[in-house]
Amino acid sequence: MDPGERVRWVLETATAVLRGRVSAAEGTQAVRLQQDQLVALLRRDRDAVTRRESEAVATRLRLLAEQLIDSAEARDDPEGYLALAEALGEMAAVLR
Repeated sequence: MDPGERVRWVLETATAVLRGRVSAAEGTQAVRLQQDQLVALLRRDRDAVTRRESEAVATRLRLLAEQLIDSAEARDDPEGYLALAEALGEMAAVLR
């Protein structure tokens, strides 16, 4: 499976957090609940696609993680944003 499709809901969840449609705590909880399963699947996907495809997905995850970190700096309670950014970074690392 294309890793971009695999992480699409993760990207949508993080985007929803950034836009204020989902709380950072809820978004983080949703991503963390599926992270172990996703990481195993992403490892398999990494071997089934080109390096360029894998890098493109990893870059999207990292860029969104950076946006979450930047957004966290302006919040009174940044922990949820930072935890979600960490989860995205961990998934990106699997694709490298």
